[in-house]
Amino acid sequence: MKILVVDDTEAILLLISRFVEALGHRAILARNGLDAIEQCRLEQPDLVLMDVMMPIMTGPEAAIIIKAESGERWVPIVFVTGIGEENALADAIERGADDYINKPVNFRVLEAKLKAFGRTLELNRKVREQSERLADYYENAEEEKRVVRHLMEQLVNSERLSDPQLQYLLSPAESLSGDLIASARTPGQALHVMLADGIGHGLTAALNVLPLTQPFYSMTEKGYAISDILLEMNDKVRQVLPVGRFVCVTLISIDETTGCIEIWNGGMPMVYLVNEHGDVVSECRSKNLPLGIIPSHSMDFSPERFYSNGTGFVVACSDGLIEARNKQGEEFGIERLLQLLKEKSNLKPIEYFQETFLNFLQQEKHHDDVSLVLANFGANPNRDLKINHHSSEDISQLLTADFATGNQSTWRYNLVLTAKELRYVNTIPFMMTFVKEIKSLASSQSDVFLILTELFVNAIDHGLLGMDSHIKMNPDGMEYYLIERVRRLAELEEGRIEIDLMGVLLRGHEILRIRVKDSGQGFDWSRSLQKSDAVDPVPTFTFGRGISLVKALALRVNYIGIGNEVEVYYFPQES
Repeated sequence: MKILVVDDTEAILLLISRFVEALGHRAILARNGLDAIEQCRLEQPDLVLMDVMMPIMTGPEAAIIIKAESGERWVPIVFVTGIGEENALADAIERGADDYINKPVNFRVLEAKLKAFGRTLELNRKVREQSERLADYYENAEEEKRVVRHLMEQLVNSERLSDPQLQYLLSPAESLSGDLIASARTPGQALHVMLADGIGHGLTAALNVLPLTQPFYSMTEKGYAISDILLEMNDKVRQVLPVGRFVCVTLISIDETTGCIEIWNGGMPMVYLVNEHGDVVSECRSKNLPLGIIPSHSMDFSPERFYSNGTGFVVACSDGLIEARNKQGEEFGIERLLQLLKEKSNLKPIEYFQETFLNFLQQEKHHDDVSLVLANFGANPNRDLKINHHSSEDISQLLTADFATGNQSTWRYNLVLTAKELRYVNTIPFMMTFVKEIKSLASSQSDVFLILTELFVNAIDHGLLGMDSHIKMNPDGMEYYLIERVRRLAELEEGRIEIDLMGVLLRGHEILRIRVKDSGQGFDWSRSLQKSDAVDPVPTFTFGRGISLVKALALRVNYIGIGNEVEVYYFPQES
């Protein structure tokens, strides 16, 4: 230790300093209180041995200043007192002195006191270092949380969460949530909603769910099915996260055009479909492992499908909601949530739930992240598919144009796929990547996606696979149709499909021409067109109405030859 020895008597000063040095310490000398203060400022001693009565400035006066200037650093002061200095000593101890020793000095007692203070100083040093480390850790942890919070805000598109078809609640147990809610629209305007729950909560759980955002948004925007998105997310989680980390996920797709609701549940609580009265009409329990546990080739990413005939909500939540407890130890439970959806309130369902949930907790803090998603279905009217986004003069000119005459081409894109490629290439999302780069189609992504999808699916299903759409009309027919389609496609050995996109100038307007040709046997397209013309121009979309959909969107639809080639002209929307 560095020990400051202060005394105005030279003999005592030298005697004590020599003894201190003999014990292995370093002695610093001062001969009055003022000198002691200066030496403290220069040398920063660990301990002070100081006489009480000295000229210029007394020991107690110097002790007050030394303590004040030491701040949070503890510098023990031990007074060496003579007979008759008891009052001054008491005053000094009241003002912050730590101990005293009487004159004449008993060096055995002094040695014991120095050892005791040495142990205390070492302990104080360790506590101070730990306190500094804790302060640094806290500061670093807060910075990490700030960075992760910023990343989550950037990666989770809050604007898309304001979709009118979606209501949600997200309440973290700590400053960061390990639950993630994201939503996005496909080019065909199907709503994709993801609810993810990372293992644990707080910072580590939040980091677990971040790898899911990029594949979810990018692949949804390109029109990939949720099974393809799940495969990519599982690969991403296994690539990025350490072994033992996984993410529970519910992925929902609601396509109002077809009335189809797809749900994949991996490790999350039961997902419910409730009607407008709050009655449960369907359930989707977890039949799959969470993402990140096993390789993708060992998992089944096929979603469960439901078809809506009315309006209602898809209800999904994390286990933090179900397991939240109030002061009485009672769990909130899923039954309470479903009961709330039955109750009438002037508030929106999610606001009514939030108010009731807070009342249930009785100011008790929930110990896991809480999330809830309510995605409504069946409430959106069918989109107006009439061509009404251009002037009637433009439309009339184009409808009377001779589409068969040669027209100037502004750009062209051609894709030919054989049976081998058709088994694994996600054709339409692949082509939409190109379509997005065409400026004249910037406002028509949804229409182009729907037209391409219908034409391509017809070419695959009816042209190459020989599927019969009437199967879908039977009970459970749609599921049988999809299973049979997968089987036939996997066994397809021969066949090809050609897709040709071209921008053409027609009477001063740039028109999109889409041509799809398959190597199949064709079909009676004239009968299908007559059936299409007989329906309302804004159809209610059901199974087998693909031609009606295409005709409603396009300027003209031409089937060529035996029906295995179709040519569609589409007038892009104005930006």
